[in-house]
Amino acid sequence: MHNLWIPVVATLAVAGLIFGSQVYSEMQRDDHIAATIAERFDRQVPAEISHLARVNKGYGVCGDYVLSSAESGHFYYNSVTKRLALDTGASLYRDNCVGISY
Repeated sequence: MHNLWIPVVATLAVAGLIFGSQVYSEMQRDDHIAATIAERFDRQVPAEISHLARVNKGYGVCGDYVLSSAESGHFYYNSVTKRLALDTGASLYRDNCVGISY
């Protein structure tokens, strides 16, 4: 019975590492998106992003942003190419986010 605990603990530790690294990676991606939006508008404070929806099998993110000066809008971010579209009229946004319910 004592030898049964070793594989159980090892399995739980590996599962925790996998899940934790995925959450950490998504937090880094979100921080990068917020900072990139702020850079586009020459702001020092990162934008607040919300209503995130993963698209394209998780390789893209659609959402809303708000800057400190009350500027707001929608965005699309491609995690692979690091391309950001801030205009709902942009082809990247139209192709990936139109029709997505947040």
